[in-house]
Parts: sequence; C-alpha cells; structure tokens
Amino acid sequence: MFTFIKKMIINLLPQERRVFYAAIVVFILAAISRTTIAIRENTEFIPVSGGVYREGIIGQPVYVNPIISSNQTDIDIAALIYSPLKQFIENYEIQDNGKSYIVILKEKLFWSDGQPLTSDDVVFTIHLIQDPETQSPLFNNWQGINVERLSEIKLKFMLSTPYVFFAEQLNRLPIIPKHIFGDIPSANLKLSKYNLEPKVSSGPYFFESFSKKDNGFITEYRLLNNKYYSGPEPYIKKFIFKFYENENDLLKAFQLRKIDGFGILKPLNFNNEFIPKNSLIHTINMPRTYALFLNSKINPFLKDKKIRQALDEAINKEELLEFIFGHNNQIQSQQEKNQITNSSSLAKLIEKNKNNFELTIILPDIDFLKKTAEFIQQSWQKAGIYKVNTIELPANELINDIIRYRKYEILLFGQILETPQDPFPLWHSSQGFHPGLNFSIYENKKVDELIEKSRQEFRENIRLNQLKEIEKLIVEDKPIIPLYTLPYTYVHFEKLRGFGNKELITNPAQRFENVTEWYTKAVRVIKNK
Repeated sequence: MFTFIKKMIINLLPQERRVFYAAIVVFILAAISRTTIAIRENTEFIPVSGGVYREGIIGQPVYVNPIISSNQTDIDIAALIYSPLKQFIENYEIQDNGKSYIVILKEKLFWSDGQPLTSDDVVFTIHLIQDPETQSPLFNNWQGINVERLSEIKLKFMLSTPYVFFAEQLNRLPIIPKHIFGDIPSANLKLSKYNLEPKVSSGPYFFESFSKKDNGFITEYRLLNNKYYSGPEPYIKKFIFKFYENENDLLKAFQLRKIDGFGILKPLNFNNEFIPKNSLIHTINMPRTYALFLNSKINPFLKDKKIRQALDEAINKEELLEFIFGHNNQIQSQQEKNQITNSSSLAKLIEKNKNNFELTIILPDIDFLKKTAEFIQQSWQKAGIYKVNTIELPANELINDIIRYRKYEILLFGQILETPQDPFPLWHSSQGFHPGLNFSIYENKKVDELIEKSRQEFRENIRLNQLKEIEKLIVEDKPIIPLYTLPYTYVHFEKLRGFGNKELITNPAQRFENVTEWYTKAVRVIKNK
C-alpha cells in the first residue's frame, strides 16, 4: 500500500503534488480539530488529590490558638487547624423562648491524634474563654452563658437573656483539645509551646513543622491534611504559609512564583508590576469601615455636635479616595447624601477659637491610612483649623497602649463586626472601654435600649425597624466620621482552582471555609451522561 502511494506521488505533476500535500495537511488539521472538539465535548477535568499550595502572608504567627489570639496571621492558620463548632453539630433545638439551646454533636468525632472529640472539649473551651486569666479576645461574647454537659455528644447552653444571634455565635466557636491544654493553668496558657506547634488538630490540616531565621523570624509554616477530619478530605495534600515583613517583599515573592497566592486587606492596583497578567484576582466584600472616632472626653471641643458635623463636611470623601487609591470602583465611599463638600460652616464655628483650636489624629503606621490622615489634615487646615497633628504608631502599640485606655482625641481606625446586624459591640455604652469596640465612648440611652431589644427580637421585620431607628439616632449624634469601606482581595495563579465566588466575608480567615474544594491537580475523564 505504501509503495503504491509512493509511486502515485512520484507520477504527479509538481502542481498536482502541491495540491495533494495541501489536502493531506488540511485532512490532518481537520482530524486533529474534530478529535479535540470531541474530547472537549465528551470529557471534563475533575480534581484529584495531591499537590502543594503556598500562601504568602505579611506578619508572623505568635499564638496559633484561636481562643487567645487576635493576631490575623494566627487566626488565618488556626482556621485550617481548629474547626469551629458548626463542623461538629448534628442539630440543635431552641427552648425557653430563646434562653436555652440543646446541641447534639455528630458521633465518632476525632482529633488528629485519634483521641475522641466530645462535649467535654466544648465545655472546656468555653470555661477557658470565660476565665479572666486566659485573657481571651472572645471573653465578652461568652459572659452570662452557662454550658452543661448532658452526654458525650449532648450539651445545654443557658443564656441570662435571649440572644437572637446566639446560633451564629455557637457556629463560630473554635474548639481546642482538653487532653492537650487541660492541665495548663489559664494564666500560663500563652506560655505553652503548643500554641505555636499545635500538637493535634480538628480541622482539614494539622501542623507538621516550621522554619525560622537566626533572628527568630518565622519564614515558613507547613501543614499536612488531617485524615481524621470530620468533613470531606481536602484535595491539596500540603498547605504552606510563607511569611514576609512587608507588602513589597510579598509581591516580589509572588512575581517570582515563590508563593502561589496571597490575600490583602487593602485595595490592590490590578496593573501592579508585580502581579503577572495570568493571575486571578478575587475582590470580596467585607463590612469593614474606616472612620475617625471622636473622643469628646479628651477634647471638649468635640462635644459640640455642630463642630463634629462641620469636621465631616470639610472632608470630600470622593476626592479622598482618589487621593489615596486613584480610580478604584471596588471601594465604597461613606459620604452621606446630604454631605456638604465646602468648609465654610467649619470656618465659622472655629472663628472665635482660631488661634487655639488644635486637633490630633492617632492612627496605625499603615501607608494608606497615613495618606488618609494627610488628606484630612490638609482639608481641616484649609477650613481654618489652627493646627492638625498626626501620630502614627505600630499596630500593637496603638492597640495595647492607646486604644485600650482610650488615650486619643481622634482615632483613625478600621472596624468590622462578626455579626453585622448586631451593633452592640460598636455602639452600646457598656462597650466604651476595653475590650469593647465603642471607640468614641458613645452614650445614648435610647440607642442602648433599642440595641438591647433588637438582640432579643426573633421577629426579623421588627428587628430591622429597630436597627433602622438605631442607625438614624447614631447618624444624628455624629460620634464618628465614616470615610470608606474596603474589600478583601485574594490573588492567585491559575494552578489553584476551586476558590469559588465569595460574596461576603466578615473575617479574612473565612476565605478558607471551602478550602477542602481547592485543588491544584486535575485529570480529564469521560463525562458521565
């Protein structure tokens, strides 16, 4: 057959031979194309187990223990190691008009060392949080709540007053192992090596090892998937966190593919030279508002509502965003509809005190907040304020020395609520001091009353009306000057699939809620018709 074809080609005229070759090429390309189409139509990629994912983080792990740390790096890592209670709940029942909850856990739950995970671990975790010597950031959330063990898988929670969002609070509760931490005194909990080297896990991953430099800086934190995890087994076998001192180092590492992805709590320029064109960028909404918190107990001028209003009016929020971030439609301005963008009203108010009206803004030492303060400083000085000072402090110093004791007259800071429909932590007068989040030390008896009622109101329509009234009163009182709301941004290379489309998160660690669906390896299989 081959000899016949060869003789036929030899006997062809040159022009006929060219046509013949062209036809062969067309035939081969058509066959390849049809085969490719057939494969695409009749097969699909499915994730398979294996692979490594490396995520970059700015910061350092200190206590990878979710009940004693408020450090975001710790919280992120702990989200993969310690599952929240919702992962273990089979069902629950609300009794006594919302004052009692009966919770049934799933059967055959285990820690990564094979030890049973039971109601004893839940009771132990809550008692540890409630102990003042633990110094847990969750302390406030669990006051006035009693928990009783009914069996290995059954618990009863008793509240002093009904709380409509208690089920959400239960779901978020991270559980730590009693058989590891049970013999450690509460006051010594932060001294345990198990905080940085968790001995066991209940989440999709468990701690393997970490690396650090001679100066103590931890460079890498390695996790392996947990075969005892009560949920679906994660596809990615090894999860590695790599740590960087600043954003520039992080972005360079991403550009050089030393990491596969990262998240960031500030707007990102999508045209950044360090972001390769084939990167995938997810912008996720967060109810995280940056504002100026006005402490009238430090500066008596700020007691005057007209001055607070005029200070707000002197800041053009749209121009502020352009000055800080340039054009970025992912950022929401907090400029009110009735906002006045000129500064004449402020100038009139301070005219009598022109030579001694002085304000000081304290803020974290963060680039975009320093630019925010610079814009506000210029705006208020143009409005006629004699002097506007700005003080930038490291985040830890600001939180522990300044915010803790409310030692500021104006604080530039960001706030987020775990439960966006519960304004209690931000606006109730009882939260005006540490560890509450009422940074303006705002007091309004009517607001307090409405907040307390809304937390006990299970009828959603009535609760929403109460929340609208609360918002109206706070806007009228003007205890803060809201500036803008920033989203959370997550960037990764195409190798990572399954990240999904997340519409809203209240904490960056929630990006890991579907981490068992993330994958870096896939195979093509015939579709199941």
